[in-house]
Amino acid sequence: MKFSCDKNSLLDAVNKVIKGVTPRTTLPILQGILIKSFDDKILMYSTDMEIGIECKLNAKIEESGSIVVSSKVFSELVRKLPDDIVYFNSDENSIVNIKCGLSDFTISGNSSDEFPEIPEIIKEMTIKINQNILKDMIRQTSFCVAQEMTRPILTGILLEINKNQINMVALDGYRMALKKYTSDDVLLKDYDNFSVVIPGTTVNELIRIMSDDDSIVEISFTNNQVLFEMDDTKVISKLLEGNYMNYKAVLPRDFKLIVNVGKDDLLGAIERASLLASGKNNLIKFTFNEKELVISSNSDKGKMFEKVNVDIEGNLIEIAFNSRYLLEALRVIDSDKIKMNLINSINPMIITPEKNEDYIYMVLPVKLNG
Repeated sequence: MKFSCDKNSLLDAVNKVIKGVTPRTTLPILQGILIKSFDDKILMYSTDMEIGIECKLNAKIEESGSIVVSSKVFSELVRKLPDDIVYFNSDENSIVNIKCGLSDFTISGNSSDEFPEIPEIIKEMTIKINQNILKDMIRQTSFCVAQEMTRPILTGILLEINKNQINMVALDGYRMALKKYTSDDVLLKDYDNFSVVIPGTTVNELIRIMSDDDSIVEISFTNNQVLFEMDDTKVISKLLEGNYMNYKAVLPRDFKLIVNVGKDDLLGAIERASLLASGKNNLIKFTFNEKELVISSNSDKGKMFEKVNVDIEGNLIEIAFNSRYLLEALRVIDSDKIKMNLINSINPMIITPEKNEDYIYMVLPVKLNG
């Protein structure tokens, strides 16, 4: 195989596909990147057998072929090459020569025969959405994905799609995030509604690959796989099997206390209270008075309290939370003001942006001693 291409284009492709490489595998070949040359393109692919990432780039092809190179060695090498044309050549013994400017490297590769085939997705259903919209939906929900495997289905994100709306849901048993997106166009033409569970590891890699602009990502589904296509990049992933929790059934209603507050004021106070939060639950306490919220924390490191101006309507209560669960949610809410909805000190609290409910965050309180 013999080709040449621009160093920065090659580096961009390497930076994407390396996200599909896992250092923990019983198959050493999966620690490599597959490189194929054909026509006027280079195809690069990596996989851990759960997720696969493919990227194409333009190149001048002199000899077509394929090879597997060490992801660690190749990525570091390309990253440190000068900004010039890269000349890549591999022989029948899988020895790779790379030249760029005055640099000349020779590294060992592996035959592509042992590398898994790139799966073909038969597109049973496809939707299109702007990359920045999907990226925001993931950003506002993925932090709630369960990290423990006691309930494997909760390690993924639920994606619900109907004619013109997408709901994305993540929950871990302590908190839940729901993001809604309503499209002006019809998303589903041949289905009334559709739902899948995408692994959290997949969406976390996807958010690192997608751009922040309004370019399109095309999402295609089969019965057990999902394909994301963006420009010259594809992300292929298995779907999680099983029934996701009925999240609508656990959302509280009939609130007894509604509180409006500036998001940054609340975020700053919680950040300061978390410095002295107690125990593994990072416990901080909310005390609602008639015109203010008092946030306090107390541990063997010390104690503090801070008053936050709020608009309050309803019963006044004391309630405690894991400060980390509040901070992670507040940092992804795109609103200057938020609304906190509560029933009492033992039921979940709901947080939404003040003027719309396209984002809902639910968090369980921590029991107060005494």
